[in-house]
Amino acid sequence: MKFIHAADIHLGCQPDRGFPWSRERSFDILAAFRDLIDACRTERADLLLLSGDIFHRQPAPAELKEAEALFSNIPQIPIVMISGNHDPVRPGSALAEYAWPSHVSFLSSRELSSVSFPDLKTVVHGFSYHTREIREPLYDSLTAPGDGNFHILLAHGGDASHIPIDREKLARSGFSYIALGHIHKPELDPDHRLAFAGSLSPIDLTETGSHGYIVGELEENGESGDLALRFVPLPSRSYIPCAVKVTPRTTHQSLYQTVKKFIEQHGVSNIYRLTLTGQRDPDITFDQTYLSDAGRIISYKDETVPAYDLPTLYRDHRRDIIGAFIDAFSKGEAGQSENDSVRSQAFYYGLDALLSNFDSDTGESQ
Repeated sequence: MKFIHAADIHLGCQPDRGFPWSRERSFDILAAFRDLIDACRTERADLLLLSGDIFHRQPAPAELKEAEALFSNIPQIPIVMISGNHDPVRPGSALAEYAWPSHVSFLSSRELSSVSFPDLKTVVHGFSYHTREIREPLYDSLTAPGDGNFHILLAHGGDASHIPIDREKLARSGFSYIALGHIHKPELDPDHRLAFAGSLSPIDLTETGSHGYIVGELEENGESGDLALRFVPLPSRSYIPCAVKVTPRTTHQSLYQTVKKFIEQHGVSNIYRLTLTGQRDPDITFDQTYLSDAGRIISYKDETVPAYDLPTLYRDHRRDIIGAFIDAFSKGEAGQSENDSVRSQAFYYGLDALLSNFDSDTGESQ
């Protein structure tokens, strides 16, 4: 029996609000959903399993119709889904009352329920969120029937506020496979007969790396069967870290060209998290707005420090406030500043301020 497992589609989400490309990102999510449905055909899957957070919030009727239209492209493939913490079932909501096509099974109850597929010798179990948080470890006490069928559990959670998970207890539960959602980074753990599919498409700047779905196969052997899993990445826009180490020779223009070249090499449609490190010319301060013109830069962090000649500065200012400031950071606990990035930044910010306001006649900072 061959299945596809996906989760955390977040249909209706519009990532990166406030940036020029934000509207495109909402269509990226819909396109990834479409690619998932196409994969069900090309993989010749017997089942599609969706482990919650199909929608980013309580879905509007238009979003439910979009999902139904995609599901209708694979009427021969049964689909089983649950709600997660982002799209909990609310009494009287459009989601609670929506009439899905006959090949779609929505396990919408807050209690464990199941749907059986006798021709596949498979039973899929699960329950949906009806609140945004569930702190009880509700999966710990579940056990699969020993009736010769494959038993699959759809589950959503994995942190303290969203059904904590004990992998060892799940591994002893007897389920052939536990299809997990909620954690947005894919993780395959066949030893515990479980996997997090991860978000189908990245929805914020922290979600770097590959995103996609899981293809699984179950073959009869013993009580739970033999399980094989593989992760299939989808082509999608990605969040990519771009770290540039500058030197005192780096200028604004040379840095811009370096960042632009990196973006061109890694894809101009991708989105970048720019971090600057190293030592810069003390006379240069890099401008975020100017650098952002190099591409789709969603975050900017300047961790550079000015390349001051500290021994010379201290010798020239040992009798004034600048010398006293350098001396304070070189003694006792403050002497750890070189190994502590926060303290190091504070030291250089303070030194910059003192030097820019220093009155050589009085020996004081104005």
